[in-house]
Amino acid sequence: MFLKSRLVLSVSLLSLLLSPASSITTFAQQPAKPTPQSQFEPAITRVRNALSLDDAQTEELRKIFARHEAKLIQLRNRAQGQPYSPQIQAELGAEQTAVRDELTPFLNDEQKMKIATTDLRPIPAPPGFILVDIPRRTMSGPVADRLIPAVSVAPKGKPSQLTDDQKILHLLDRATFGPRPGDLDSVKRMGIPAFLEEQLHPERMDDSDLEKRLAVLPTLQMSSLELLQLYPQPNVADQRAKDKNAPPVYGRPYQVIAELMQQKLVRAADSNRQLQEVMTDFWFNHFNVFWQKDADLYMLTSYERDVIRPNALGKFRDLLLAVAQSPAMMYYLDNWLSVAPGSKRPNAPALPKPTAAQPPKPKPTAAPAAALVARTANNQIAAPTNQAGQKAPEAAKPADQAKPAPAKPAAPPANKPGINENYARELMELHTMGVDGGYTQKDVQEVARCFTGWTIDRPYVNAAFIFKPWTHDEGSKTVLGVTIPGGGGISDGQRVIDILSRHPSTAHFISQKLCQRFVADTPPPKLVDRVAQVFLKTDGDIREVLRAILTSPEFNSTTTFRSKIKSPLELAASAIRAVDGTTNGAPALQSWLQRTGEPLYQYMFPTGYGEDSSRWVNTGVFLNRLNFVVAIANNQVPGTVYDPARFLPSEAVSPDALAERLEASIVHTRLSPESWNAVRVGLAENAPQPAGAHAPAASAEAHAAAMGAAIPVSARSEPQSANRAVPAKLDESAARRKVTQVVQLLFGTAEFQRK
Repeated sequence: MFLKSRLVLSVSLLSLLLSPASSITTFAQQPAKPTPQSQFEPAITRVRNALSLDDAQTEELRKIFARHEAKLIQLRNRAQGQPYSPQIQAELGAEQTAVRDELTPFLNDEQKMKIATTDLRPIPAPPGFILVDIPRRTMSGPVADRLIPAVSVAPKGKPSQLTDDQKILHLLDRATFGPRPGDLDSVKRMGIPAFLEEQLHPERMDDSDLEKRLAVLPTLQMSSLELLQLYPQPNVADQRAKDKNAPPVYGRPYQVIAELMQQKLVRAADSNRQLQEVMTDFWFNHFNVFWQKDADLYMLTSYERDVIRPNALGKFRDLLLAVAQSPAMMYYLDNWLSVAPGSKRPNAPALPKPTAAQPPKPKPTAAPAAALVARTANNQIAAPTNQAGQKAPEAAKPADQAKPAPAKPAAPPANKPGINENYARELMELHTMGVDGGYTQKDVQEVARCFTGWTIDRPYVNAAFIFKPWTHDEGSKTVLGVTIPGGGGISDGQRVIDILSRHPSTAHFISQKLCQRFVADTPPPKLVDRVAQVFLKTDGDIREVLRAILTSPEFNSTTTFRSKIKSPLELAASAIRAVDGTTNGAPALQSWLQRTGEPLYQYMFPTGYGEDSSRWVNTGVFLNRLNFVVAIANNQVPGTVYDPARFLPSEAVSPDALAERLEASIVHTRLSPESWNAVRVGLAENAPQPAGAHAPAASAEAHAAAMGAAIPVSARSEPQSANRAVPAKLDESAARRKVTQVVQLLFGTAEFQRK
């Protein structure tokens, strides 16, 4: 079903790309009767401009296309059904070569030099990526929310607890990608414990609407093998052009990662299982894999879908084992190449020899079409014969065949396979114990020995985990003082997973990172210690660890409220959710994340992006962050939309009143004097700007407030220029523009940029 949807979409797009021009060019000789070859006029015009053809040469090109008309039309029709077919692309290349050869005699020397690099194909090549549009989420009714009190500043060193409403907002800011309008009241009705319990058990929540919307992305349900076959590398697709029975090609390789990014953005913005998506993002960063490392492109979909997301709220030991056995991680950190020194592939078992009871093999009744090779009585190669036994005319002379072949130069010695320590080191330093966890270089070496034989069955053929016993180090090992007897095979690696997942250093390291994610960039040590004890007592139960964090006094303290800067992913998702918008996660949104410092699945190093939110505040991305939210507020990110009219008041109000109304719906608390002043200065400017190279000055002030810069403070009653009332008869177009202006200013405040 998914492949069929994919194919239908490709056909539709190619139909548009390949359709004849709306205005048909005609020959001068028959102005009233367009000739069939006129459908190639766009290509003729392109080639004429590229080669600077004169009228006579252009007419010759037109004649050449006319001679190839039947084949080109056939190729065009076939390409509409199979746009990425290697056979069709090869035939199209052959037609291009023929057109080039026929046109060359009519060209001058300069044009002959250019034609070798000129695209002569009258049918455009299929694009590297086809956007699959995801149906929009059904939005709720009118947007309305209530303003809850801002957090009061407690005396230094004496943090106070949040109120019940503040706790709800804080929980929604940290355990989800931000509240939607109405979420605060919804959580208040059901109670924080019930809401948390629901989010900790995503399998109990209905998310079928989202899954139906994502079902249009065919790659999400494919195995790595299917992705390899249907979205091959260009050289593989070229090779398939020679095979008449090759499997079809459904797209270019980038389609795989682009659709993976789409689903991540859509899930962050729209999934009901918000905590699961937050934790999927957390664990992917913790167990980071870089998609641009060769074959990992094809393994990443399964890695997130089958390894990370299902185990995001389970037992840490299960998650760690799943990651260790995932082809994506083994390929990324090279463990699939790790073999014990001196490993030798076992010989294939010998075939049984025929016995007297077995009938002799029948003689072939017909020779193959190729020339037969016979031997003379002295075992020299005789002249080849055809099927009739006649000597082939190009037969080689026996004397020539008898000459000894010249000695081949000695091949350079191959790199000896051996143990690779990359995964073992990162397993201990980044995945479990931490750099100060107490392990030694000897432990790294012993762990690497335990994981020899854990490999991949041909990454570019069948990217699946397998264990090769003959490459495993069967000797005894000692890891962190625990002896692992020799001869354990695959269980050696499993023992390492058991040891590391239950080690006190691992409990502390994982608890520290989770507290950093959910509480503060520098979490309170006492909280980390308590959470680590929960980790050990529950055998690494991630649900219970999260429950301990999200219900702790430290989490619900005024000192942690809006103390962390949102990552670009969090900023995008929270902005979409705040205005009850929807997104298809299209490349435009993906590009904004890249410009603001968080290209999805593209962090090169195994550390991932980390959890210290201060990394997102730097001069390099300052204006990009601002322009990003301005673009969302103005509906200028293709595929990401919201309806500003849903925020319009029922009666005429001043811009200040409109800002206060949206303050309750988007920020949910009273803005600080600094932020409110920046918003009102922006309203006084009365010039909302589109997203571009230069940010609006007022928005820049709002963003400066978000980053902690000092700006002048004014009371809410000034300036008067911002208090002009909206006309009694609302000009809806003008009112919508005012809404988008207020939204973009609120998006730039410290209260919204932080969580």
